[in-house]
Amino acid sequence: MGVCMEVLIVDWAHLKSVPAGQREEMVEEVAFGPDDAYDYNLPPGWTWPDPTQAQRWARYEFLDTMTSYKAHFWAGERWDELRSFVAAPQRDALDQFSAPLFWDGSTYASETSDFSPTVEPGTCDWASRLDVMLWLLPEEVAALQHFWGQVEPHLDSLREPFNRHLTGPIGWIQDFPSFSRLVTEWGDVVSQAARRNWAVIGLRS
Repeated sequence: MGVCMEVLIVDWAHLKSVPAGQREEMVEEVAFGPDDAYDYNLPPGWTWPDPTQAQRWARYEFLDTMTSYKAHFWAGERWDELRSFVAAPQRDALDQFSAPLFWDGSTYASETSDFSPTVEPGTCDWASRLDVMLWLLPEEVAALQHFWGQVEPHLDSLREPFNRHLTGPIGWIQDFPSFSRLVTEWGDVVSQAARRNWAVIGLRS
């Protein structure tokens, strides 16, 4: 559970025009900094290219997670506990929207559930030296944006069932604000990518 992630949104139309070997170098430098960078410890939130450079990518670090996957795992665990207390339309929308966010933590997608994700992270066949955890093409991002439009207006309504039924503060997601913040941040990532028709990449570090 010590996995760290770097989340990028990228101009896929530009990236796919670049030879595969150069794509890896480009994505790697965006995520981890140039080879000669002494300290690439960027602050949480969005990092965009310098205004003088082409705006073809952005890096996002989820707040209060130190880039760790643990927060995503525990958010998936809390949603697994909560979802039976949520009305079906909202539950279905958040199931779909959160599936990539809680990747590998989607315990609700078990053999006892009829949940089937509409958007599943694909594989990247050109990044041989990068450990890609999440790969969403622009059309998949657009589908997630549709679900976010259904989730966002009603997200705060989950506060009451969360506080009533999830009493044990365990893991990294111990209360509703931390759960809601992570989901909302994912909404921002998806929205920023969708409005540009960009892809989303999650790299293991």
